[in-house]
Amino acid sequence: MNEIKYCYLNGKIITVSNAHINLNDMGILRGYGIFDFFRTYNGKAFLLKEHFERFKRSAKILKLKMPISLIQLNNLMKNLLAENKLKECFVRMVLTGGESSDGITCEKPTFFILPENHAKLQNYIYSKGGKLITYDYQRKMPEAKTTDYAIAAMLQNLRKKKKAIEVLYIKNGLILEATMSNFFIFKKNTLITPKNNVLIGITRDFVVKLAKKAKFFVEERDLPLREIKSVSEAFITATTKEIAPIIQINDQKIGNGKIGKNTQILMELFRKYAQNY
Repeated sequence: MNEIKYCYLNGKIITVSNAHINLNDMGILRGYGIFDFFRTYNGKAFLLKEHFERFKRSAKILKLKMPISLIQLNNLMKNLLAENKLKECFVRMVLTGGESSDGITCEKPTFFILPENHAKLQNYIYSKGGKLITYDYQRKMPEAKTTDYAIAAMLQNLRKKKKAIEVLYIKNGLILEATMSNFFIFKKNTLITPKNNVLIGITRDFVVKLAKKAKFFVEERDLPLREIKSVSEAFITATTKEIAPIIQINDQKIGNGKIGKNTQILMELFRKYAQNY
């Protein structure tokens, strides 16, 4: 992995070692902030416009002023990748309420972009499939990608203990989303994914488009947990995971317990698109 030496903070590209955030920052004091997270393929930021538009929507919901335009972001990404001598990396873009003299009023927003070497799922997940466990929770303000991941962080030890790759949120008997992923099932040739009370992922939307182009039927609707017993395939999507097949949820085997052919079709379509991006 390449060492990440440079980041962007409040208007300047600087070394990571010289990047500092004040202790009275609203992101630290109140957890008041938003972020987006994307990756590069072949030295280009993947679906950058879509990530930018979601970031802008999140900022509007939290009443934070956008610090950058899409053109500026695109140019900045080229410079950051060049400075760090990177072609493949993940990128975290964060905007907080910033410095606050009274600890509750946003006065001087903080904005930074940090390239990262992020751990990927182990290769066997893509050939054998992974497991999810469930937890009763619904994200606060799911329409915004906020920095509040307290529940997700709290659940990581349990996830590892149960040998799961993600925790699937359930509320009122409905499947919502995983801690850092969106959830899909196949019932024969129909792809189904929750739409309400979830953070709509950029990878999620891209996979929906791939599925429609591949002539699958697509339903975006409420998904009762009890419906899992009758599904043939399942998978999750995320920037860090692309399409990760799921063969078990808690003690319930999905389909025949193997990666389904429709999931494999979408995985291959995704890989080909990314390779040629």
